[in-house]
Amino acid sequence: MVSLHPELRYGVTVALQILVLSVQVRILVSQRISHKELIGNDLWGNNVGAGMHPGYEHFSLYDACMVLCKEKKMYFFKPTAYIHYVPAKLHDTGDVWYISYYVINPATGKLKRMRLKLNHIKPVRERKKAAKAIMASLNEKLALGWNPMHDAASNNMSVKMFDAMDAFLRVKEKESEHSTIRTYRSQVKILKEWLLKNGFDRNGCASAFSKIVAIRFMNDVDEDVRLCAQTYNNRLRFCSIMCNWMVEKGYMSSNPFASLKRKPKKLTHKTRRTFNDDELKRLWDFLEQENRGYLLICLFCYCCFMRPKEIVLLKCGDIDIRRQILNVRGAIAKNDNDSQRTIPDTMMKYLLEIDLSHSDWYLFSGKHDFLPGSAKIWSQRISDYWFKNVRPACGFSKDLLKDTGITNMLGQGVPASFVKQQADHSSLAMTSAYLGKSSKANDKLKKVDIINVD
Repeated sequence: MVSLHPELRYGVTVALQILVLSVQVRILVSQRISHKELIGNDLWGNNVGAGMHPGYEHFSLYDACMVLCKEKKMYFFKPTAYIHYVPAKLHDTGDVWYISYYVINPATGKLKRMRLKLNHIKPVRERKKAAKAIMASLNEKLALGWNPMHDAASNNMSVKMFDAMDAFLRVKEKESEHSTIRTYRSQVKILKEWLLKNGFDRNGCASAFSKIVAIRFMNDVDEDVRLCAQTYNNRLRFCSIMCNWMVEKGYMSSNPFASLKRKPKKLTHKTRRTFNDDELKRLWDFLEQENRGYLLICLFCYCCFMRPKEIVLLKCGDIDIRRQILNVRGAIAKNDNDSQRTIPDTMMKYLLEIDLSHSDWYLFSGKHDFLPGSAKIWSQRISDYWFKNVRPACGFSKDLLKDTGITNMLGQGVPASFVKQQADHSSLAMTSAYLGKSSKANDKLKKVDIINVD
């Protein structure tokens, strides 16, 4: 067999690829159209130029050549040593013999070291001989544009978009909180419904989800009058998180949402309205008669500044009746830190009414009475009771009980540093943000005289 010079061999290889290109291009174009069909005429309207299929991206002969080279694990142009790859080299000075070489990682665009261990080849003389042959073969393939990482990167490129989203949820279920997973499921459902409604093939690959689709999706979110700017930002953030994960796992080559901008902060600013005295009285009177267990939940939120998902994880052993202290374990706290909250005197009579003898029982359990028990309840049950029972009976439009408690405590003259500790805020500035939010006039300011000039 005639041995060709590497330069000549590369030219022959390229020539052979060109011979079959005329056939391969037709196949690749048809596959590209079927796999990357994005959205139909309903989405794009009738503004379609001559010769273009609605919803298809431009696909040139150069694109076909690039896709062909990618499938063949080749470069379109001959790669340059020490730029696109580093030739194989033998390392035989230590206990472990290995061959190393570098190739471009498709996910990062940077050189990545690859290693091939040789200690299993014995004796040493045969190992040296094998190493020489392996390096010659590797360097020949590297010079022709071969990259073993293309295999790893391309294996997941054919995975369906819907399957990739389901895989994302399965992974996040193992590492995220219940409320976060519930939000993720909701966001995935919304995206799936939009894709099906706008002509995206259910069997379409994740790699077919392009920036054009991302823009159209976010445009529809922006144009929906029922959704606010914060919802837009939340949806964009979720999609970006999910697509970053897909890029990491090789389902996508890039994040189609990466360059999309969030709505400015001035459009997402929350207007917080606290309860007035009459509303608070209606709330306490209603719960005194209807559900004293739920009244205690509201008092933990109002007086101890606890969050619902922290409240449902409290146990009877967390209450120190003698010292009037609530011990909040880091395992249930939002910031993962242990803290202590002071239980006001007005709350004590309600705590003394319930059975706290079982220290390992949850402080709030049951379907309706919210009394101590061995079964844990979800924080959603607290929200459901509020929306189904409390708000209709009391006529509330907002439910900012925790904010009201912080504002009223500061308004009563309690030092901000004490309130900061009770709310477990990370800084005094966070607590100070509630100063001056009360709708009532300050009696001390009424009596200040800074106008009288002698």
